[in-house]
Amino acid sequence: MAYRIPVLVILPVIVAVLLYQLDTFDPAPYPDHELTPKQPLFVPKRNSHMLHGSEKIGVGQLLGPEDIAYDPIAGVIYTGCADGWISRVTVNESAAESKVERWVNTGGRPLGLVRGHHGEVIVADAVKGLINVSRDGTVKLLTDEAEGLKFKLTDGVDINLDGVLYFTDASYKYSLNEFFSDLFEGRPYGRFMSYDPSTKQTKVLLRDLYFPNGVTVSPDRNSVIFCETVMRRCKKYYIEGEKKGHVDTFIENLPGVPDNIRYDGEGKYWIALPMSHTFGLCHKGMLSSVR
Repeated sequence: MAYRIPVLVILPVIVAVLLYQLDTFDPAPYPDHELTPKQPLFVPKRNSHMLHGSEKIGVGQLLGPEDIAYDPIAGVIYTGCADGWISRVTVNESAAESKVERWVNTGGRPLGLVRGHHGEVIVADAVKGLINVSRDGTVKLLTDEAEGLKFKLTDGVDINLDGVLYFTDASYKYSLNEFFSDLFEGRPYGRFMSYDPSTKQTKVLLRDLYFPNGVTVSPDRNSVIFCETVMRRCKKYYIEGEKKGHVDTFIENLPGVPDNIRYDGEGKYWIALPMSHTFGLCHKGMLSSVR
């Protein structure tokens, strides 16, 4: 009986050691030199003109709609929802007359959307990867890995005139359900990539990014702008010209964390900020103290 006592004592220790070794969570401080010391850009907490003249569409019919892709010919807006459905919204003269239709379920979580050159919808699906949904609703996987690393959180996407797709994988370590772990760990697991449908080749253009998110090709087609959510900034990657392959800061010190970004065709970029910079992890003081 005596030998049972040491076993009972040692066994929990062994289990604890094994669990510790299996835990890959490895927190690190965010880089102070990349966190701007300036006060964030000021915007009023309440803007009485922000929704002036706007109407809510699909209230109670769309679960967590993320990005949108507009088909001007059909007058249809596509949006990806939290239940896996890509819904089509037929826009009429008033919001009350608009029709919401469940179109295709990807079996994952569709985030970024862009309309392709042949009527298809390209989807950055957080679970599945980069997928193509044809006009008849056929779902086809385009790519789900690069350089031997599977995507864990495919996020934003846009298309260039030559058909090349530019997209982000917010983290190659953590999935959408684990994204808070990515934020708390404080390491740059994100990548910015391209996919060429003609060659079926996926290229990593930038790595070591802090949760890269929404993507938009610039109107002059010389660069691609993407959000780097945790760092409260957007970066510009050059795809043409003398600076091809280089990256600059497009805007920084945003008053909130950027999610999606779109060019409106009239000289302005619209950046969606789902929460302010004072939200826990997104405040510099807290980012620097997380270990």
